[in-house]
Parts: sequence; C-alpha cells; structure tokens
Amino acid sequence: MQVKKYQAADTQQAMRLVRAAHGPDAVIMDCRSIAGGVEVVVSLDEMFESAAPSAAAFTSPANSVQANSTQAPPLARSVQAKREPTALDALFNRRKNLDEHQGVPQTQVPASEERNVGAGPQVVWSQNDELLAMKQEFASMKTMLLDQLKGHSWQQANHQTPEYEELNTFLSALDIDPALGKRLCAEIPAEETASLQREMLKMLLINKLAVAAPPSSGAICLVGPQGAGKTTTIAKIAAQYVLTHGRSDIAILTTDTARVGAQEQLRAYGRILQVPVHAIADEEEAIKTYRLLRKKNLVLIDTAGISFRDKQGISELQRLVSAMQDVQVFLTLPADVENYVQSEIIDAYSSLNAKGAVLTRIDEAMRLGGAMSNLIQHRLPLVWCANGPRVPQNLSPADAGKLVNMAVRMTKAFELKRNPVSAPQQAAKVSESVPAEVAAPRQAQRGSALNLRV
Repeated sequence: MQVKKYQAADTQQAMRLVRAAHGPDAVIMDCRSIAGGVEVVVSLDEMFESAAPSAAAFTSPANSVQANSTQAPPLARSVQAKREPTALDALFNRRKNLDEHQGVPQTQVPASEERNVGAGPQVVWSQNDELLAMKQEFASMKTMLLDQLKGHSWQQANHQTPEYEELNTFLSALDIDPALGKRLCAEIPAEETASLQREMLKMLLINKLAVAAPPSSGAICLVGPQGAGKTTTIAKIAAQYVLTHGRSDIAILTTDTARVGAQEQLRAYGRILQVPVHAIADEEEAIKTYRLLRKKNLVLIDTAGISFRDKQGISELQRLVSAMQDVQVFLTLPADVENYVQSEIIDAYSSLNAKGAVLTRIDEAMRLGGAMSNLIQHRLPLVWCANGPRVPQNLSPADAGKLVNMAVRMTKAFELKRNPVSAPQQAAKVSESVPAEVAAPRQAQRGSALNLRV
C-alpha cells in the first residue's frame, strides 16, 4: 500500500487539501499532531486503480500489445520495468528451450486470441464478496478516522470560543486531569451552549466513574498508606454490619503492630460493638488466626499503613494477603492529598489486585476532580465513600452521581475568582458553596467516640 502525506496548520485545512487532490472519497489512513499543525496520511490505492489501463483497452482490436506498452501511463510503465523475473517465467523459458532442442513445433496463437489472453471478464465490486467486504471495511475505517479528526480538532478549532473557555474553566475548577479533560472534551459537541456542555460533562464523568457494590460477607482487607483512614473505615463497616445483622457472626483482625496505639483504638471500637478483635504479630500467626475465623460470615482485616515508596513493605503485605486465601482487598485512598500522590498510591498497591477503593477524608478535600480522574484513568472501581470521622454515619456505598454533583458544588468557591466581590460577600458565598454533606462532618467534633447505639 502506497500513501501520501499532507501537512497543514489544522485539520480543516488538511482535509481541504485532501479533498482537492483526491475528491470526497479519499481513504484517510492516519492523522496525528506535528510541530506547527497536523499531518494526514492518505492511501493512493484508488489512484493506482484509476491510473491503470482499463480492461477494454486490452480487448479492443484497434490496440495492439505494442501500442498499449507505448501509451501506458508513466506509473504503469515504471511498474512493468521494475518487475523481477519470477519462478514461473524461468520454468516457461526452460520448457521453451527444451522444446526447441527436441524440435517440437511451436503452437501458433492467432493474433486475435493473443490480444485477448488474460483479459477475462471484468470483475466489479458487487460481483465479488471479498472485494465488497473490503470496500465496506475501508468505508468504516474512513468514518472512524473522520470522527477522530473531529474530536482532535475540537480544541484547535474552538480555543477562542466563549463556550470552550467556559468548559475549560469548569474543568480546571473541578481539578480534572488535563489528559482526561481533553478526552472528555472530544466527546462534547463544540456548538452546544456552555450550560449544556457542563451537563454533558457531568454525565460523562458519571458514566466513566466505575462503582461496585460493597460486599456483605467474606473476608475484607483494607490496605493503604498511613493516615488514610483504614482503622476508622473498618469500625464503620463493622458498626453498620452489627446494626443490620447483629454481632454474633463478625470478627475483626488487625496486623498493625507498627503504629503506636493502633490496636488499642481498634480494641476500643470492638468493646463498644461487642465484636472480638484479634491482634497478630507475624505472618504465621495471621494465617492461623484467619483460618479459625473463616467460619464467620464477615471478617474485617486492618493492616499497617505503608508508604507508597516502601516497596519492600508492600511486597511483604502482598505475601501476607496471598497466604490468607479468599481475601477481598480494597485500597483506602485519601481524597485530600495531591493528585500525583493518589496516582502513586494506586500504582504502588497495584500488585495486591484490589477489587475497589474506599475514598476517605472527603470532608477534608477542597476538590474531588483529581480523585475521580485517578479512579477513572486507573480503572479502579469505587466501593465506599467516607466523608467524616463519625461511626457509622460517615460511610456510604459509592454513588457516582452523588459524588460528581458534590464535586461540582465544591467548585463554586473556585469560580468566585471570576466574579470579584467584597471580602464579606465572598466569605458568605464560599460558605454557601460547601455541600451540606461535607460541611456537617467538618463541624463534628473529632475523636474516637462512636455516635452509635447498639
């Protein structure tokens, strides 16, 4: 397959060049960004087909073989001149020499038949299933590439429009990752109004943010860095289970021996809930204790906080979890840390094959777009959301719609920068922009006390 490249300042100019040279049915094979614009690659197969001599020219009695060779287009002549002898040509010459040596008379072919050799019936697209399927495949590829060109040119063609400026500001206020924001913009029609583009962006985020239902039984193990909220989340899950199913078929196991007071905090929760808490010191004891607790309907496993830079610690945790069979691992991801830190945490703990994530400390976060971007880009389902320290109220199953709407409401404080107001008015507007489900936990008193009656 031979191709030709066209370079232009943008995709619209490149497409005009392609249509001017090859017409509206040109087969576009690739489009990519280059320094100073874009480059479009076009297939020249159809040009060869139109430039080659037609079958009628070979079958016409007025044209001889010599006339066809002299009147053929330069491209066809160059192709014929460069053709290397094939094995079939060598075999034919050998047979001819043998016949001449043995005195076999050569069969004379009439001129009319010689001119018609190889002409055969002309095959059209509709008479050949393979050619028809190939044509349909090229048509689908053309449609797909044109759609990609349309998305690729969204920012280039609309970087000065008010609608684009509105949407770009909205994405920045949400703290959406730029790479993800670019892909989202490619799916939003540029001609729509700014308000409609916002609604479409919200729907895209809701659809792309994967959520999973929390498990109600089995062994649940929470992993993550120190201070992410694993112990408090374990207490919340345990409290919700006790309120629904009772305390007879649940147990808590903790492997956190590094942090001072970690086991005491979890034991305090266990005493309030009247749920047994088992503390272990090493891998052998953990496996033995876990085997004894597997008969319980729900076993909650709290682990020590390990930094995403501690590869050895994460490797040891992986061996421990692998030794305890049939354990469902969930990554505890704090929402109030920088986006790149969240990404590093997800990458570092990827060896544990977490089934989903718990997004914690939502009440301490200023924006949620970074966390949503990381979950979408790493394809990690969200299972729980924790937006405060209260047990068990501040833990709920993940809901993509609620989380996106909360993130949008939290951006109002950032959008106030575009509308200068006085300090008292700005403070009032910022206070109003904080969602109620976030403001309430912030006002709650911090501590380990349970807001629970059992």
